[in-house]
Order: sequence, then structure tokens, then C-alpha cells
Amino acid sequence: MRISRIVRQTPVKHGQEWALLVSTIQVGFRAYETAIFDDTADRRLEGWTIDGRVIETSVDKASTRDEAMDHHREALYTARTGTPKAPR
Repeated sequence: MRISRIVRQTPVKHGQEWALLVSTIQVGFRAYETAIFDDTADRRLEGWTIDGRVIETSVDKASTRDEAMDHHREALYTARTGTPKAPR
């Protein structure tokens, strides 16, 4: 069994309101996943959406490191410019 390896993690803070973490990991040979996680102390954003992505749930998969880094940059842009919205 192979353990996942962190490729890149980038915290995104919006003052005292909320904090997110964009994470890209390698889950196997030619297999990468990028997701946005709730990094607030009380985890209140779990399940909320941000520009079509569900925090803690939506995952972008890639088969190369370059593609994974593209996904990471896109997710980072979303985390920096979007506003989390509560589920309906």
C-alpha cells in the first residue's frame, strides 16, 4: 500500500472571516488530486460551495504533475477570488 504524498499546499486567508487550504497530493503512479479544504478553526465551511467547487468534497484529478499544478493554480485562484456560499 502506498501512502499519499503532498505535492503542494497553499493556505488562503480572508482576514478573520475564513481560511481555506488548497492541496495537491500524489495518490499513486501518475495520479494526482487537488482539492480545497476548510481551514477555519470551527470547520464551518465544510460542504459549502465556492465557484462550483464543494469545499472538502470536489476533487480535480490529473495524470501528470504539470496538469496537477495547473489544477492547483486554478483552485488557488478560486480560493483567493471566490466567496464561499452555504449549501441550499
